[in-house]
Amino acid sequence: MPILKDFERRLEGLVEGFFAKTFRSGLQPVELAKRLLREQEAGKTLGPRGEVWAPNHFVFSLSPVDRARFQQAEDALAAELKQVVREGAAERGLGLVGPPEIDFDTDESLGKGRFRCEATLVAGEDPEGRAGVAVGSAGARGSLILMEDGAPGRAFPLDKPTVTIGRLPQCDVQISDPGASRRHADLQVTADGVVTLTDLGSTNGTLVNNKAVQGSRVLDDGDLITIGETVLEFRGG
Repeated sequence: MPILKDFERRLEGLVEGFFAKTFRSGLQPVELAKRLLREQEAGKTLGPRGEVWAPNHFVFSLSPVDRARFQQAEDALAAELKQVVREGAAERGLGLVGPPEIDFDTDESLGKGRFRCEATLVAGEDPEGRAGVAVGSAGARGSLILMEDGAPGRAFPLDKPTVTIGRLPQCDVQISDPGASRRHADLQVTADGVVTLTDLGSTNGTLVNNKAVQGSRVLDDGDLITIGETVLEFRGG
């Protein structure tokens, strides 16, 4: 799963050598991330207007041995687990009622390598003062969902004013499709949530709901973007 691989890579880069030495044996940080994602899925709930909310507050109870091993790195680990909360929500098209929160405590009854995770929904405000957090990350105005055999796959949050799509690694949404240009299209995202797709003079063109885009087009929730053989679904924030 890309989320877990990215999580491990970020941890390695944060404190070079520390995690490799500290977590050589016993409970591994990725086990916490895996449980978080499972609890996020299991704890989702339907809102009054049909929106689906996911837990945003997670408390990990660790054994005394593992808590001691984790203690020096707890702040860094908590920050990376918060990112997993955001990415997990974006991938599943879920909303968060408040910013991600991660807490650790010690449970004397747990043996080394054992832990528990309690997931809850805790309402709060994002850094801009809005109640709740948009899907995937603070400030996101929706997401693009990569469709795989008709089913939703990886999600790309629209959390920048301009989101690029194409084959280049520098693109925000990189697609390895021979029918895609190096920089194929981009999405312009306004503060009030309007998302406009623009074809960047691509060789094979861009379709929205099977109709060719001439210049630019404002997207509606559920629109399907086709580039070569790749299909992306737009979900509004």
